[in-house]
Order: sequence, then C-alpha cells, then structure tokens
Amino acid sequence: MCTMSCSDFLTLKPEYQMNELGFYQNESDFETAIVGLYSGLQNYGQNLIWVNELATDNAVFQLANAETAVTGFDYLNLSATNPYVSTYWSNSYGMISRANGILNRLSKFDFGSKPKMQGECKFIRALAYFQLVQLFGDVSITELEFSSPNQIADYDFSRKPVEQVYQLIIQDLTDAESLLTTDVPKNKGKVSIGAVKTLLGKVYLTRHEYEKSAEKLKEVIDMHVYSLEQDYGSLFSEGNDDKSESILEIEFASGNQGEGSNFAHHFYPNVVNMDVFIGGILGGGRCVPSKFLYDSYTEGDLRRDAALGNKLPMKDGTTSDYYFCKKFVDYSATTTSDCGVNFTLFRYADVLLMYAEALNESGKTNEALPYINQVRQRAGVEDLAGLSQDGLRSALERERQWEFCFEGHRWFDLMRTGRTLEVLNEDFKNRGLAFTVEAYKLFLPIPQGQIDIDPDLKQNPGY
Repeated sequence: MCTMSCSDFLTLKPEYQMNELGFYQNESDFETAIVGLYSGLQNYGQNLIWVNELATDNAVFQLANAETAVTGFDYLNLSATNPYVSTYWSNSYGMISRANGILNRLSKFDFGSKPKMQGECKFIRALAYFQLVQLFGDVSITELEFSSPNQIADYDFSRKPVEQVYQLIIQDLTDAESLLTTDVPKNKGKVSIGAVKTLLGKVYLTRHEYEKSAEKLKEVIDMHVYSLEQDYGSLFSEGNDDKSESILEIEFASGNQGEGSNFAHHFYPNVVNMDVFIGGILGGGRCVPSKFLYDSYTEGDLRRDAALGNKLPMKDGTTSDYYFCKKFVDYSATTTSDCGVNFTLFRYADVLLMYAEALNESGKTNEALPYINQVRQRAGVEDLAGLSQDGLRSALERERQWEFCFEGHRWFDLMRTGRTLEVLNEDFKNRGLAFTVEAYKLFLPIPQGQIDIDPDLKQNPGY
C-alpha cells in the first residue's frame, strides 16, 4: 500500500519538503521539516466537515445540483471512489509518513530542541492514526521511513486490528507527554503538553476507559492555564488566535500562497445577490446548518446566534431565509476559499464536557454536573441539577452538539456513545427522506485507489 505514490515516501515537495538526500544536516533543517509536518493539519481540519458535520444531523447541502461526492455524505451513501474519502486516507498517511521521516532522522542527531520535535511528531502521528481508526476501523500501520521502492514493496501494509492501532496511538501520546515540557506556549498553533493530555483523554474516552480519561482530563484542568472565553463568538471570528480557551489551533492566513481556509465557501449558501462577502462573492452551499440544528437550541442560548444565522443579507437591504454557519468565516477575505481565521482543534470547553462525560460514565453524576454547568453558564442558560446518569448522558449529547457544531465533533461523539444509527435514521425520517443508515456504514469504505495498488487491503464489508 502506498498512500499516494511510492515516490511520495522518498521525496518531500515544496521548500519545507525538499529531497531528503543531504537535507537533514542541522537543527534548522529539522525546524523547516516540522513546519511541513504542521501544514498537513490544515487539510486535516478542513476535511473534518464532511463526515463529522455533513454526514450528521448538523448539516445539509444547499446546492440543487451538488456533486455526488458531497451528497454521498449528506445521505450517507458513500462509494470507494469518493474523492473526500480518499483524502481522509491519503492526508492522514501523508502526515504519518512525514512524522516517520523526521523521527527516523532525529535519532541520528542530538540538539536542545530534539525532544520537543519528537513530541510534536508523535502527537501528529497519533492524531492521524486516531482519525483513521475511527473512520475506517482496521488500518495499515507503519512507523518506518522508507528509503527504496523495494522496502515499500516488501513491507506488510495489510490492515491491522483496531486494538493494535490504538496501542500505537496511546504509546505515541504517552511518549509525547514525557518529551514535552510543562510550559504552554503562547502560540497555540504548536503542540503542547496540554494538547497531548487532551488528546489522550479523548482517546481513552473513545475506548470507554473512563477512569483513565478522567485522570488525564483532570490534569489539563489542574494546569490552570486554560479558561473559557467570556465571548463565545470570539472563538471563531477574525483575531481568534491564541485565546485562553484554545489548547491547539490550526493556523490559517489569507493572501499567503494557499494558506487560507475554505470554511466560508462551504458554510455559506450559494445565493445570487447575497450581501456578505467583498465583491458579492457567493458561498458554496456544500455544508450549511440544518433546520433541526437551528431549532434545537434552548431559548436564550447565546451560542445559536453567535454560531448560526437564518436570515441571509441581500444587496437590496432585505434578507432571505437561508441557514448559514458563522464559525471560522473571514468576512474580510477576497475569496471564500482564502480565509485567515484559525480553526480550533482542541479547546477548554471540550475538556470540561469530556471530563463530565467520563465522570458520569464512572457513576459520578453529581460530581460531573458542575463541569457541564460551567459551559452552560457561558451560554446564558440555566444550570442542570438532579439528573440521573441517563439524564446527564442525554444532556451531554445535546450540549456537545450546541457547543461544538461545525467544529468537527458530531460524528465522533455519536460513534463514541453508540448513538449514530438511531440519531441519523431519525434525522432522515424527520427530513422525509427514504434513506437508512445500516450498521456497515459506520465505517467508511477503503479508497478503491488504495486497493488497486495493494489488493491485500481488503474492503470494509458492505461496500
């Protein structure tokens, strides 16, 4: 299995991906390579919207003639040739390959920032594998850097059991925890000890290892370096860099050689004469909020109007009834695919709600309530009290949907709690659609292009 082509394991492209032969000579070379490693996170963040938002009850496509690659997610009718499915696979393995290459070369050097670089590589590799295992189930594993086509041809790229993948993820994160210092950098675009502990807590929660999850998430809370921002909307608008709530951001910059994001393009509808962006630019309408999501918020919840809209401004001064998402949209950008607002991958509200979930699942419902209520207080809604374990479980599902819509959480949340089939089939029913989510669709198909390269990559059942 080659995730792109065999030569991609051997050749690094633009400036930060130079040919490795003779490149890694000093600390500065490794710093340049690390920049390239982080660049993979941009695609990672932007791709979260397809399965985590559009494939759920959070979002729908708005275009009358949307391409089948998009409608496949909205109707959960995906094929092995879907280009976005292929991107999930290739981008994740691209991140893994780059991390492997840097780690292999670092083993031959000794300089002051080496442990930090190793920790960053292991974190990003773990993040990529975590996405792969959640989306595809059994996946190929490699920790190697390949130096010849023969090595690639001889390597066993067959899919490994989920448990084996998770053991690699946990080991990488545990290693990263020991390699990084306890200092939290002001630049939240860099991996920190807080990000490592947060991801490790999320991994344990996904595996239903609730006590381990609670322990790790409590460590993040007890660092006392993160706090909820008073203004929820400020987390997603221009100037959202390095907020106190941010634990890890994916950095974007408009007007900088493709370093901008495309969230505005997907989150706003494609409506002629809308008056939103400079020069009358239209949105793409590929991932806009569902009526269900907009109507689901508790009355008075400040998050709805900060995150979503239902009255689209028009050039004649009127409004039209269209739903749109305001998160991560840069209204000053000259194109909707070149936005400079950072994407927040992990933030403190997630830690609080995951910690509440871990406590609740451990039978500590009363201890969990103050943590969900911290998030609700910021949203301007009343505290919860006197809930049973099942009651808090349901409340947390709703709270996470309201708090994190369009941030790439919904699908993984439903999968973790075993609620995907029930929720999505109910959503199709409410929308009057004759679609059914069968159990096999809980995993994506292995991209056909990868199976064509290596027939040992067996397809997921049902596809």
